Order: sequence, then structure tokens, then C-alpha cells
Amino acid sequence: MIFTVLLSASQKLLTLSFLLFATLPGAPNGGDKEGADKKSDKSTSTKNSEAIIRGVDVSRWQKEIDWSLVKDANVSFAFVKATQGDFRLDPYFARNWEETKRMGITRGAYHYFKPEDPIEGQIEIFKSTVTLEPGDLPPVLDVEVSDSRISPQELRQSIRTWLEAITKYYGVKPIIYTSQNYYRRWLQGYFPEYHFWIARYSDVQPETHHTDSWKFWQFTDSGSISGINSAVDMNFFAGDLDLLSQLCMPELVIAQESPLKQMKHIQPLP
Repeated sequence: MIFTVLLSASQKLLTLSFLLFATLPGAPNGGDKEGADKKSDKSTSTKNSEAIIRGVDVSRWQKEIDWSLVKDANVSFAFVKATQGDFRLDPYFARNWEETKRMGITRGAYHYFKPEDPIEGQIEIFKSTVTLEPGDLPPVLDVEVSDSRISPQELRQSIRTWLEAITKYYGVKPIIYTSQNYYRRWLQGYFPEYHFWIARYSDVQPETHHTDSWKFWQFTDSGSISGINSAVDMNFFAGDLDLLSQLCMPELVIAQESPLKQMKHIQPLP
């Protein structure tokens, strides 16, 4: 998932906006913790660029969600847990995946990485579970646990293997989710070609290596949103709605071919 001057300005805006926004419902403060259509109208474009783009990420812990109420709470995007390790499916994924689309909330799916599980199995379970469509956010690899039996080099190699296989399958580079502390210890500077989504429970924005960039900031794990009957992770996007749309899966372009060419694909001419 390298920032330009525009993105830098957006991040500064986010930091200032956070201080104002933190007093609103759904944006409580938290302590720093390791863990876990473009519009042609000028006024609309200006409004988009000034808006705070916030979202949630959910899993089985939030149970059944009323996504219509979440939409009414000005939630623009949602990341939904799909899979974990090499065998576990989130029991609420199918419902959350369909409901976010039905409500018009920009959706993304994530896989919870388990370093001790075979990486090929972790690749296959995500591919077999998640079907991406135009307008969906890129896949996310949730990296927040380590294993003392696995070296840092092996850890990073498994992460890269998953990222490259998923890029090849979906045609888009995934985003890496991690905490600020985990990033500093294991990941900084090793994945410059991927965007980061960083959990930092503070009013200080995420800090990254000069070769890296972050797109999403999870600023609390104890948010409150109508439609979700438990605490929920809440996030800011480092940009406006137009930039969020540009990050999503593009519309598929289907080539129009003559009947002869279509038949050629089925049965090559001698």
C-alpha cells in the first residue's frame, strides 16, 4: 500500500484535525500501544480535499454490525478481517463484505499473518476467500506478531512471499498493517515498494523510514460508532476522497474483439 508535498500537507492536516476531531463521538483518545467520482464542480473538490476521511476495521469481535448506521456516522471506508494463518476464516467476513458494499462504504479485506504457519497456506486461504471488485481497497497483510523460533530474515521473507503472491494474483500491491513499535523493530526500510497502515494510539502521526510511506493511521482501538455494539478500531486516511478512490482497484477494461479473434482464443488457427 514516495509521498509528494501534497501528501505531506495532508498528513499535517490530519494531525491538526485529529485534535479537533478527538472530541467528537467515535474518536476517543487512546494511549500509545504496540499491538495489535472525481467531481468537476470546484466547490465539491475543495470540500473533498478538506474533509477528514475516517474508517473502521472489524472482525468477529464486533459480531453483527448494522452497516447502515455506520454509514450514517460518516464512515468512508472499512477494512474487514477475512482470514488468519493457514486455516481460519472470520465467521463474519461474508456478511461484512457484502453489507459494506451494499451501503456504499469503500471496503478492504485483510489477512492476519501468523509467522509460524506455512506461508503458502496463508496465501491460498486468502485467495480462495476474497474476491476483489473495482472500487475495493487493496488487500492488507496484518503483521503484528512475531515468533522467537523465526529469525527476522525468515519473518521478512515470509511477509514478502505473501505480498508478491497476492500482488501477482490480484494485480495490485497489498498494504502492510502493523503497529508503530513493530514497524520500527522488524519492518522499517525493508518494504519501500508497499504502503503502510500503522497503528499508533496517540495524537502524533505515524513515523516511517525515509524510504517508506503510510496511507492509513489507526489512532485508537476503543472507538465508539453507531451500529457497532462494542469498541472498534478507528482510522484516518492520509488524503481526501479522490486520493482514496485512486488507491482502489481500477475499473476493468474489457477489450472489444471481433468474433473471429474471440474464436481464435478458443481454437487457434493453423
